[in-house]
Amino acid sequence: MAKKIVNTEPQEVEREALTAGQEQFCQLYVCGGVQFAGQLTKCYKEVFGGDYRDVNLDARRLVREPLVMARIKELSAVMTGETESIAIKMQISETLRSVLEETANGNFSDRFGNRLSPAPLRAVAVNAAKALMELYPVKHAHETKLKIEGADNGVVFNVIVPHKPNDDGDPDPE
Repeated sequence: MAKKIVNTEPQEVEREALTAGQEQFCQLYVCGGVQFAGQLTKCYKEVFGGDYRDVNLDARRLVREPLVMARIKELSAVMTGETESIAIKMQISETLRSVLEETANGNFSDRFGNRLSPAPLRAVAVNAAKALMELYPVKHAHETKLKIEGADNGVVFNVIVPHKPNDDGDPDPE
């Protein structure tokens, strides 16, 4: 009985690289914004030049090349993922803003007309504000901490106030 010999070592497959022009074409075609994205002929003219009659045909041939086609698909997948991520982030921030607006200053009462304590709602507003700050972080080089005590319900807020540096680069000592 003959044994079958199998090579278990991984084989290196050399992958051809795109030329600089092909890469630029792919980038323009997928990420070129309103001016270039999805417009074969316009992208081809921008990268390779040409005012000749067959530029449309050359652009179509370029897109049909396997490496170019693969790169366009790869860039499209990245763009789709980024777009979805941005859309989700915008939806979340809009929801958080509406929760913050509704709960920050709302006066609510139970079904019998008794006024409810605003503390739980304020906590919801603070948590919504924290979540927004995590989505859109704000960083300042110079900050001053400020404590604000409210007369209503004994609520205390700690606020960080940024200071604009002087011409010297030192923060304003106000």
